[in-house]
Amino acid sequence: MSRGAKIALGFLTAFNATALVIDVSLPTKAAIGGKSYEELVGDPDFTRAVQSVVKKCKVNVDIAKVEC
Repeated sequence: MSRGAKIALGFLTAFNATALVIDVSLPTKAAIGGKSYEELVGDPDFTRAVQSVVKKCKVNVDIAKVEC
């Protein structure tokens, strides 16, 4: 393997590791009022809204696909 390819591979590995650490460490925020997942799950209005949407959808768990 050439020296340039080794440098590129090392750079990409470091970039991938950095992206993984950032992705894992940042808390997830919902697009709804900046609430956390736990706050949304505890909100009865949000839960009812999600349940009404899900009732109208067809879920294929084998391929993780939702069709509405």
